[in-house]
Amino acid sequence: MTDVTRPRKSVSTSGTATVRLRPALLLMLLRVRAAEATLDLGLAEVKQRCADAVRRLTRLGAARVEAGEPHEDDRAEPDPMARMRAAALQRLRRPAEAPLPERRGVNVLLTATWDIAGRPAEEVLLLIDQLRFDAATDGDPPAPPADPPPWSGPEEQLRAMLAQAATPPPEDRSPKFLYVARPGDEQLARALEEAYGSARRAAERLAHAAGHRLGELSSLNSAPGVRDGRPDQLLERQRCAALLAASSHEPREGEVVSEDLRALEVTISVHATYHLE
Repeated sequence: MTDVTRPRKSVSTSGTATVRLRPALLLMLLRVRAAEATLDLGLAEVKQRCADAVRRLTRLGAARVEAGEPHEDDRAEPDPMARMRAAALQRLRRPAEAPLPERRGVNVLLTATWDIAGRPAEEVLLLIDQLRFDAATDGDPPAPPADPPPWSGPEEQLRAMLAQAATPPPEDRSPKFLYVARPGDEQLARALEEAYGSARRAAERLAHAAGHRLGELSSLNSAPGVRDGRPDQLLERQRCAALLAASSHEPREGEVVSEDLRALEVTISVHATYHLE
């Protein structure tokens, strides 16, 4: 008679730990555009504008400024929500209301970085204000809004309101700022210990509830990297990921990107399995 070995009972639990991280790196994404009579002239002009912008950003303390590959206007918007809004407004327009096609522009995305680890938040805010001012003086000033025409009646006013609602907003070429946080080795080690301790205590409670004692550790694993555990920040994380993918910054393992200068909370998780005795 064959002795069938019964599988050992086991219990699996998870534990988490929260770490607060302050940004260590500031990324500025600046779109440079030129629209000339020919593509050759446009490429030459955007190259010159990029060189001017690189010199200015370097004088403002940028540790590194890199230029991306040139691309056309329809590929220049990295924000997925902005692309969705533009597409929705385009569908609302009638063919007769569509504007005449403009001369296609050539775009290059510059990525400038500043090391802000240990710098006070007030100092970083002053730097960002100076960078916004520098970028605003580089482009053409926005046209002032036109005065609304007089309406002959409610029907004409309603048509004007509907037409205004279907008009896309002015193209946003303002610089985008991202903040990169990097957990240190000591922070990760302490967080892993805390998460593992939480998982083990939960396993001991489950084993006791089932009338067993906690045995030896069977398996232990942790989710790769760190993650922002707040569900309300899902859209912001997606937007940051799209902006980061369009930049020339190469993310490191464990980096967390945000649009908020303030410290953010990230979650370290551990999953443990124990045999029961």
